Amino acid sequence: MALRLPKRELPAVEFRCVLPEAFGPGGECFIEIDARAAGAINAPFVAAIERAMQQHRIGMRKLGKLEDDAAYVEADAKLAAESTRNRLLAIYDHCVIAWRSNIQVLDERDNVVPITCDRDSFAELAEMRGVPEIAKALAKFEAACVDAGKLQAEDDEATVKN
Repeated sequence: MALRLPKRELPAVEFRCVLPEAFGPGGECFIEIDARAAGAINAPFVAAIERAMQQHRIGMRKLGKLEDDAAYVEADAKLAAESTRNRLLAIYDHCVIAWRSNIQVLDERDNVVPITCDRDSFAELAEMRGVPEIAKALAKFEAACVDAGKLQAEDDEATVKN
C-alpha cells in the first residue's frame, strides 16, 4: 500500500495588510488571510451573497414603510451594519481558509491580549466603527477574493477554448 496524504487546499488569495502599530504588540501590526476565490467560481459564496442581498432588499422595503424620521435613521443604520456583516461573513464562511493577526484587544477585565483569529473576531472587526484602517483592510481583502475569482474564471474560459 502506498502512503497517501490528504489533499491540502491551496489558497487562491494570500492577503496581508499592515495596520497601525498602535493596534499591535509593538512594532509591525498585521492581518494575514489565506482564502479561496469569491465570485461565480465559488457557488456556495454566490448563494450566500444572494441570501444577503435578499435580506437587504427586504430591509429596504421595511425602511420605505417607516414614517418617523428617527425610527428611519435608526433602522437604516442597523440595516447597513447587518448588510455589511452578512456580506463579510459570506466571505468568511465560503472563502477564508485561515487567518492570522497580532492585533491586540482588551479582554473582559481590560487586559491587553492577542486577538483570537476565529469567525466571531472576524465579524467583530467587520463591525468596528471609528477604525477606518481595519475597514479598509477588510474591503481590500474582499476585493482581492473577488478579483481572484474573476482571474480563475478567465483562466477556465481560456482552457476551455484551447
